[in-house]
Amino acid sequence: MHGYFILLNSAKMSKSSGEFLRVQLLIDKGYDPIAYRYLCLTAHYRSQLTFSWEALDAAQTGLDRLRQSVFALGPAADTPDAGFVNRFVEKLNEDLNFPQALALAHELLKADLAADVKKATFLKFDEALGLGFVSWVPRVVDVPDSVRAVADARWAARNAKDWPEADRLRGELAALGWTMKDGKDSYTLAKS
Repeated sequence: MHGYFILLNSAKMSKSSGEFLRVQLLIDKGYDPIAYRYLCLTAHYRSQLTFSWEALDAAQTGLDRLRQSVFALGPAADTPDAGFVNRFVEKLNEDLNFPQALALAHELLKADLAADVKKATFLKFDEALGLGFVSWVPRVVDVPDSVRAVADARWAARNAKDWPEADRLRGELAALGWTMKDGKDSYTLAKS
């Protein structure tokens, strides 16, 4: 990967001036290189993509959310939903309209389909998107027992609708360097 670079503005930049964004720089700054691919998919190839670190941050966040959502669907069915696949192919046949195809992928996650069919359909989409969803798994985070105890207490307060206590415990988690994301039936913790 060290040899690859990303041209930021071909009219004004040159390699000798150091104004090329290398994939290794993305990695060194803590970005997943696939986040840059995701960012590129949000713009039509005929449009100029304006790169910024803020845009890459947003793409990384969007990709992470999408990964979590797709992973949470569980195992994939044997057959994807033909209607969604046909609509996806139509978007790509409309002058490689990846932004609309990506929007359709987000729509798919909200569709009234079985989770395994959504997963199979999304994985079919990813054959064109190239975001690597078939092999992605979340990183396992080692959560200290003390942090887990605070999170469990916050979850209990939330379920009891004790919002002031839940907010206080969320603040305590933040002070410990952790963020808690509530799900429908459970929560996840991440290092801040």
